[in-house]
Amino acid sequence: MGALSKQQFFQELGSGCLLPTVQHSLEQVWQLLLICLVCRLLWRLGLPSFLKHLSTVAGGFYTLYLFFELHMVWVVLLSLLCYLILFLCRHSSSRGPFLSITILIYLLLGYIDTSSLDLTIAKPLNVEFPRSMVEVVTSWNLPMSRWLNTYVFRKALIYGSFTAIILTYTVSALLHGLSFHIGAVLFTLGFITYIEHVLRKRLSVILNACVLSKRCPSDCKHRHKKELWVYLINGAFSMLAVLHLTYLGSIFGSSTDDTDSDEDSMASHTIEKWTQLSWTSHWLTFGLWVLYRLIL
Repeated sequence: MGALSKQQFFQELGSGCLLPTVQHSLEQVWQLLLICLVCRLLWRLGLPSFLKHLSTVAGGFYTLYLFFELHMVWVVLLSLLCYLILFLCRHSSSRGPFLSITILIYLLLGYIDTSSLDLTIAKPLNVEFPRSMVEVVTSWNLPMSRWLNTYVFRKALIYGSFTAIILTYTVSALLHGLSFHIGAVLFTLGFITYIEHVLRKRLSVILNACVLSKRCPSDCKHRHKKELWVYLINGAFSMLAVLHLTYLGSIFGSSTDDTDSDEDSMASHTIEKWTQLSWTSHWLTFGLWVLYRLIL
């Protein structure tokens, strides 16, 4: 399959990705908003207390069914079990540990029973709605991220943060098979995340604001936390992260995923695709580096 032109790429991005995502989100959100509105109206009316609570319970059950369908039974059973434990241990000072152990056993039994309870390996909201590219790469694959951070990044910090980042992405590329297009994406991510991190760290000092790549703790010492301009800066970096993800993901498709494709064709496809997109992310990253050097 020939490479798509820039116009065709953005048309397919809109019709095949953005539009279905927005449509699916609206299909979920409008029902949640309606449930919240109905419950709020019922609570404002002069109805008996038990009717108000029943309406809330009904709304909660419908919300569970909306997202989990019949699997909601397991969530309900766990809730009832937790309530039973809290009731039986209401006079005990060890109800916390008892409850924790009960939940752990319940989850392990469910894991064994299904022969799969999907261990947490990603934080999809941090990927779909990223604060930064740093948040994306650390949320995409949590076990791999923790392993690389513990055994590569921290060990290589003695050589400097930039060297540590490049070594980390080099190891990641080796673990992914050292394919050209995967390596190109990973090394590009290395430069993007490093420059974004140091730039936002510098901006947070100059502006005394919560604009770091990662969310500040609630007790951070920054003076400016919830001002409009702080949200605008973080929002701009979020949109930039979405652009980077779109740009980097553009090289992956049926032609590059074909196992019969050789490295030369994948390299040509990668360079051709990014050339069609005017090397946008690379130029933007270079521009951010220039900005960082100017305010350093």
